[in-house]
Amino acid sequence: MRITKTIKYPLLLLIVMLFPGYNAYPGEDIATQTESSPITFNVGYKSEYWIRGSFQAASVSHASVHYASGPIYLMAGLHDLRDRKGSATYNEGEAFISLYGNYNFELMSIPTYVGLAAYRYTDGIDQHYNEISIGADFDIFSIDAVILGDYDTSPSSEYWHFQFTVPLGPINYTYGSYSGSWQYVFNELSYATTVNGIDLGLNLGINNDNATGTSANSNQGTTYAFFSVGYSF
Repeated sequence: MRITKTIKYPLLLLIVMLFPGYNAYPGEDIATQTESSPITFNVGYKSEYWIRGSFQAASVSHASVHYASGPIYLMAGLHDLRDRKGSATYNEGEAFISLYGNYNFELMSIPTYVGLAAYRYTDGIDQHYNEISIGADFDIFSIDAVILGDYDTSPSSEYWHFQFTVPLGPINYTYGSYSGSWQYVFNELSYATTVNGIDLGLNLGINNDNATGTSANSNQGTTYAFFSVGYSF
């Protein structure tokens, strides 16, 4: 994930704190700041929603609001997860809320960030997640890491996440790994372009047999693909 861009678990509240231009959650679309206003909005649709190699739901609509001023970036987003099983069966009230913020600075001329995030699921479909993250953009590649993740089980459990991204023109390659509460890796290629003001994306990925998700086979050791459409204003 490149922190020179804004883009990647989730009541729409800005409880977010400090972070730079990139979201700790891959697949999370974040609008860029306009010249006229520090606040932007983004709406969109994804054929499937995958977070760090883990399936969330099919046919997902989403909306988010973003604030960027100086070194401060804040975001609040909402994803509709009613189609958790990837079928025509919908459950009222299932949603993913992401609250994110970061602080950008330069460390030895390298764009760097530190940040906090709170991810919430409604309707009891999963537990709460809270994260402290850091990252750096070395131009030819970027690194993002959750140095402390808290999974709100009883008792709560900890996890860590590392992600390495290489930009290849309009295509990005991402390698990610989990340790702690979950232990798995994933690889993903993502393509993004804008046509007449509409943001279009395509993601292709594969995870290993320790990954988890909500489909019948738990999405363990599987390949996946999804497309996205978005608009920022």
